[in-house]
Amino acid sequence: MTIPQTEKSKPELCTIRIMFPVVSDDEAIMCKKRIAEALSDIPDMNIQFSIMNMPTKPNMGM
Repeated sequence: MTIPQTEKSKPELCTIRIMFPVVSDDEAIMCKKRIAEALSDIPDMNIQFSIMNMPTKPNMGM
């Protein structure tokens, strides 16, 4: 659903955090490229990309 912007409306920011396991850096980079391709028509789109080790213990919020 697209809502037209008026002069009085201010643009908002959408943030999506996606985390998933990968077996290699190359696989992670290919996923990032596919996401960038899917969002390529959005002006000023910005992707913050990082690769990190899988945690050994789940974070229980403590």
